[in-house]
Amino acid sequence: MYQTIIIAYDGTAVGDAALHEAAALARLCEARLHILAIVVTTGGLLLDPATVSIDLLESERQCLHQALDKAAQRLARQGLIATTCIRDGDPAAEIVAYAHEIKADLVVTGHNHKGMLARWFEGSVATRLADTMPCSMLIVTDTTHSHKGPGRAHTDDHARQRL
Repeated sequence: MYQTIIIAYDGTAVGDAALHEAAALARLCEARLHILAIVVTTGGLLLDPATVSIDLLESERQCLHQALDKAAQRLARQGLIATTCIRDGDPAAEIVAYAHEIKADLVVTGHNHKGMLARWFEGSVATRLADTMPCSMLIVTDTTHSHKGPGRAHTDDHARQRL
């Protein structure tokens, strides 16, 4: 079924839920796992090159590196081996590019529920991914705001309707 799975990971609770879902699928399908994290360098005033310091980006990179190491160790304790990768740029564009490069057949990502203003200002990475992804997606929702119960995951079409 799935041979190569990417986990778009940020170290948050919803990222951990996505990691859990991807691990279960990888075991079931005997798939290779890739954990991808993005240092966001695009979008919004806070990421304007005139206002962002190199130290801030390096600090974010170090935090993501630690989160990826911990995630890979958790998977290793379950008998799963994962390749880790950190990229800089726009999250949606980098996830899609990585999916093309490694010929992934599934991307698992978390989705945090945002207010209308935040969605308007920042956009939804999950929505942009659904529009451009070269493979299937599994979107794991933030269960602290979901009325559907813990571990609620949505596949492509259903997730697109909810976003």
